Amino acid sequence: MTKININDRVSKLRNSLEDLQLDAAVILSVENRIYFSQFTGSSGALIITKDETYLLTDYRYSEQATKQAKEYEVIRHTGTLIDSLGKHLKAKNINRIGIEGSMAFSHFRDLEKNTSIGTFDILDQAIMSIRKIKDEYEISCIHKGITLCDMAFNHIINYIQPGMSEKEIGLELEYFMKKNGADQIKSNHIIASGERSSLPHGVASSRIVNEGEFVKMDIGAIIEGYYSDFTRTVVIGEPTVQQREIYQVVFDALEASLRQIGPGKTAAEIDEVGRSVIRNAGYNEYSGNSLGHSLGLNIHESPFLRVNDHTPLEPGMVITVEPGIYIPGWGGVRIEDLVVIRENGHNNLTTATKELQIIPIRSQIIN
Repeated sequence: MTKININDRVSKLRNSLEDLQLDAAVILSVENRIYFSQFTGSSGALIITKDETYLLTDYRYSEQATKQAKEYEVIRHTGTLIDSLGKHLKAKNINRIGIEGSMAFSHFRDLEKNTSIGTFDILDQAIMSIRKIKDEYEISCIHKGITLCDMAFNHIINYIQPGMSEKEIGLELEYFMKKNGADQIKSNHIIASGERSSLPHGVASSRIVNEGEFVKMDIGAIIEGYYSDFTRTVVIGEPTVQQREIYQVVFDALEASLRQIGPGKTAAEIDEVGRSVIRNAGYNEYSGNSLGHSLGLNIHESPFLRVNDHTPLEPGMVITVEPGIYIPGWGGVRIEDLVVIRENGHNNLTTATKELQIIPIRSQIIN
């Protein structure tokens, strides 16, 4: 697997600090700490200046921090993290800092009160501008995760039967992915059947799956902190004419979007490609979701394939393409692929079939 280049990531952040005329960045969120240092402990703060990098953490993680964050000077604090952070900033005479928008207001006030800081600026846009372009290490982690999703889908279509609950199906998928190498499973694991499949984010329930129903499965394996995202919808037994029709519309929307997605197109333009297929088929009122989104250390990252996001797509972005139709009281269909934008178009990381999978009703063996 390609190695992480932390120095390159830090260098890009330093360029942003220079552009914003800031002395340092303070990073508290888990995802950004991992991104800029590889430190995975639950408590810590990064300070990144023009010339120096510090990692503040407590005794529980000091040894771990030394091993993971090799480019950082590790400082073991004894008081609270925020108090120690303020003291260090004051001692270094840092008075113009960039912070994350997710910083708790109480932490912000404590820093403001206990240091000589005169200027604060929010770094979220600068950080996400760096993180939205994935390096080859990140892409390899995401690719490994989506490969596990492909494998899990191929397994589950031979497992599902009427009489099982959504939770049973979800647990089987989770067990399969973890057994085959997933570090974790994304928390919003969606298994929704029958009329519940109209819920875009319908998490697995105790509802029993019945013959003649759609089962929508939205899953994701996490590898080294990086998310993957995968959705397929299957039908139990022979589908109705309406089920086939709606599935085909969603399939066509996905394929049309994939034919157009690539560098130079905007997120909104690709959203309109998929949306127009659904609109022209007469199902626009049942398709309110955006067409897709980026992901990485978070399950949802910018850019988003939606009408008001005019971000140009660039090589290195990883984007989900997931059109859907959701009809309350009847059910819904979503099909999702995960692609990497490349110089000459895109690479589709998802290999599982998109054709409607009809789950046969297997005969019960009676003793």
